[in-house]
Amino acid sequence: MLGALDLGLRAVSKLARLRPPRQDRSAMDVRAVRHIQALRLDRLGDLLTTLPALKVLRAAAPDAELELAVGRWNEPIARRLPFIDTVRIVDTPWAAWGQEIRFRDARRALAANPPDLAIDFQGDVRVLLLVALSGAPLRAGYGDTGGAYLLSHPARWDEKKSWYWQNLELVRTLYPDIETGEASYRPFNFVTAEDRNAARELLPHTATPRIGIHPSAGRALKQWEDQKFAALIDRLSERASVVLTGSSGDRALVERIAARAQSSPRVLLGADLATFAAVVESFDVFVTGDTGPMHLSHAVGTSNVAIFGPSDPVRYGPEASLGLSRVVREPVFCSPCNMIRRPPAECARAVAPQCIAGIKVEQVLDAVVQELR
Repeated sequence: MLGALDLGLRAVSKLARLRPPRQDRSAMDVRAVRHIQALRLDRLGDLLTTLPALKVLRAAAPDAELELAVGRWNEPIARRLPFIDTVRIVDTPWAAWGQEIRFRDARRALAANPPDLAIDFQGDVRVLLLVALSGAPLRAGYGDTGGAYLLSHPARWDEKKSWYWQNLELVRTLYPDIETGEASYRPFNFVTAEDRNAARELLPHTATPRIGIHPSAGRALKQWEDQKFAALIDRLSERASVVLTGSSGDRALVERIAARAQSSPRVLLGADLATFAAVVESFDVFVTGDTGPMHLSHAVGTSNVAIFGPSDPVRYGPEASLGLSRVVREPVFCSPCNMIRRPPAECARAVAPQCIAGIKVEQVLDAVVQELR
């Protein structure tokens, strides 16, 4: 579908004057721009992997107005970032799960006060079209998956590197002289004192060590089985306080797992994003799948044990060089395939694909114990 959109857009983009002005690259001095708009219109984990790059961008362009465009689900984080000047809310139909959002709504949200330079960190031709329609003269992003003709500054795409690296690479394309050593990859903890107070009210007098478990992985294909989570809870309850977390939409899953456990884990559902981040910060270890809360753990500095199946942990996991996460996976021959949206038929039919089903309770338990030491 996106491929067809790219082909059609390529054909009409010149006639519709959607392509950036033709000029010598040396004349495109990004250091002279006054208004930069960074776009991260997708989900929680995607924004969190971009925070280190946004910090570097702020340092590279200290005098420009730095605007961050996000979906409203990520607004609490965006408004807590001291290196961002203004926040623009842009919901898109492909990222606003369960909401009635139209493409023209997203276009309207971007229409007022277009930037001198727009930077799309997503690599999605639909976002590049929105940027082109907004009228931004300079546009940076990834054209490998479509829309390269809409960019004035295309960046290198490398699927063998982490998204933390990838987002920094986009900033390096614009500002090649900036320093991006290991310190540049460090996450940014946006949690405030008020958030921590709210978290303490939700989990008062909880003994330590405190271990959080977030069973939902966003998609069933990436999700460890219920009975294994229940068994893990029982094993961990012998040595720690266990808190089972989820969004309000995860209620059925979380309550089902809690009911299967012989112990009585604390259940925390539907906390607002900022308070939930503070709750995660309070954990000694946070067990997750390949999902946004995994990156949230990384951002707030909590040790993480991440259960990975079909996704590549190098690409989609926390930045490995910082040693903040311990990945547990089953190295079957076909994993990682990264075929999340269109999995092979045998994986789509199974309760869990082989790369998930092969992960034993003892493996995850051992990883948690190692993190507690």
